[in-house]
Amino acid sequence: MLKKAISLILSVLMLLSVTGVFAAGFSDVTSSYSWAEEAITTLADNQVINGYPDGTFKPGKDITKEEAIALFARILGSTEPMNSSIVSLSNVLYEDELAAYDTYAAESAAYLMYKNVLSEADLSVYLSSAHKGESLKRYEAATLIAKCLGGDVWLKNNPNVTLSYSDASSVPAAARGYVYFASEAQIIQGMDGNKFVPMGNVTRAQIATMLYRMFSRLNYTYTKGTISQISTANNIISIKTTGGEVESYKIDSNVAIMLDGSQSQLANLPVGQEVIITFSNNGLYSLDVIQLAVDDSFEAIYKGKTTDSAGTTVKVTNLETNAVLSYKLASDAVITYNDRSASIDSIAANDYVRVSIQGGKITLLEAESRKSELTKATVAAINFSPDVMITLRLSDGSLEDYAVQSGATIRRNGAVTTYSDLMVGDTVDVTLEYGEISAVIAVGVDKTVNGIIEEITISKTSSSLKVNINGTIHTYAVSRDVTVKLDNAAATMYDLRLGYQVELETSSATITEINVKSVAAALQITGKITLVNTTYNMISVSHVNAFGDTVETQVFVKGSAKILDSNDGKMKYLRNLEVGQNVTVAGSENVGVFEATSIMILANDQ
Repeated sequence: MLKKAISLILSVLMLLSVTGVFAAGFSDVTSSYSWAEEAITTLADNQVINGYPDGTFKPGKDITKEEAIALFARILGSTEPMNSSIVSLSNVLYEDELAAYDTYAAESAAYLMYKNVLSEADLSVYLSSAHKGESLKRYEAATLIAKCLGGDVWLKNNPNVTLSYSDASSVPAAARGYVYFASEAQIIQGMDGNKFVPMGNVTRAQIATMLYRMFSRLNYTYTKGTISQISTANNIISIKTTGGEVESYKIDSNVAIMLDGSQSQLANLPVGQEVIITFSNNGLYSLDVIQLAVDDSFEAIYKGKTTDSAGTTVKVTNLETNAVLSYKLASDAVITYNDRSASIDSIAANDYVRVSIQGGKITLLEAESRKSELTKATVAAINFSPDVMITLRLSDGSLEDYAVQSGATIRRNGAVTTYSDLMVGDTVDVTLEYGEISAVIAVGVDKTVNGIIEEITISKTSSSLKVNINGTIHTYAVSRDVTVKLDNAAATMYDLRLGYQVELETSSATITEINVKSVAAALQITGKITLVNTTYNMISVSHVNAFGDTVETQVFVKGSAKILDSNDGKMKYLRNLEVGQNVTVAGSENVGVFEATSIMILANDQ
């Protein structure tokens, strides 16, 4: 395994400039600083912190906030060559946030933001023109130390901590948890009289001691390569290192996984992309995956290879354009066959491949047999426009879209049919040829079910019903040629209403026929007549609904409807009704229409 101990390359700092002294023997690190001598020597030898051209270290000089940002970034590996991709990504991710700050530590700050040590709000505190030259306070040093060591996560789970320092009350409230964490980690210590002295300035000797303790505690080493295989079932990642070796690692739940600067999961990491693995004291600590820009990516038919002194050339036929193409195979290319790490010799002529091109060379070659099988999948959706696509739920629960080849063989329940007869919910065994469906064997189960409509979804591409069956809600797709009958008369999906009792003919999870017997719901409203139309036997009544809103309801007055005037006790006719009269209308709603069976004309003061 290619591991590399931290070799932190010195960046240009203002007062910590690169010149002269990099080792022990500083003339001013005298016996009075013996407590810091080992830390200063080790960090100077590792080019983390350095002295001045005159051979001095100036151990008693205060460290500035700007200098501290650069130093803490180095301790976390910002100048480690293997982390160069992370540094570059950090600069891009946080370019806008740092644009307002005139500082040589911008790159270091971006790296610390990537590592969740600094927030955007922290930038002004440490790098603004007003503050970057200020001396770093002890509570600020403790905060940076804690965040570098993962203190935020620990404190989130342990929020109630108590400082034992005699001056604990003088520690800023927001920093108390960090001071506790950094102290418990024995990176920073108290002063005489069990005081923390939070507002005390941090000297160069003191920061060297703190950084040395962090350096020893973290003990980072690194390896770098490209992801060649991921096993989510076993939580194992395999990489092809820059030296060409294939290495595999078990990823525990406490390993931090980052994908392009965001927290991610092992299952989401893309094969063929660069990964930097960080170890702490030989234990796996974090994965940082950087997705490299791909010049081109396409599906193809593998046609063979040739190898000479210049390397290996791969020939493929692009499935979309039918163009025959030749590319050099990159020396560190990742090659898989049926999702397992493989060599170019594992791929046979006419196998199906997915090709990624970067810098004119193949960097990722994912191969499969020309034909492959999927068993015990379930049809989750069928789309017919612009091309026929079937979404399958695979045996592991994942969803995948597959195009259907022209002339594909489809059998359903033993009969030869077409893809249009497949139903959502069918169990299928599928043959893939070059990644497209060439054959389907489907099994569907036909049932008759009864229930109450809970939800109706109608669209051009797909419609569905949610139906309450004995207290359980079931969701069904609706076939494109579904038959709808309402009271034994032909109807459409648009005639359905929530609450209708339905009898459904289903095939798998798809409705093929809907039979509805409408139920007249009894209703009563009281309000003011706003319209009388004797030609159509209609009136409109303004009333307050159950939600407190004033609405107008159109009422069909049946010829048999009884109209009683409470003012004189006499029966009336529709022609006797007038706009402005207060009425109580009783009747029922039938297929969306309110039909009146009786109308009571109320007294004017009602």
